[in-house]
Amino acid sequence: MHSEAQVSAAFSYAGLTIPPDRIAANYETYSATLALIRRASPPGLGETVPAVAFKASWT
Repeated sequence: MHSEAQVSAAFSYAGLTIPPDRIAANYETYSATLALIRRASPPGLGETVPAVAFKASWT
């Protein structure tokens, strides 16, 4: 599980301002959700190079 500080940091990183009292009240839900996301994220993808050579065209 994540600490309340880690949950708060995740929201901050996402650009979401969540008051500390709301994080404390919903900590278990937020922490469990972040844990599910972490487990669903495939490990070792590394950096994905952008497809700069791709040219979408209908003609």
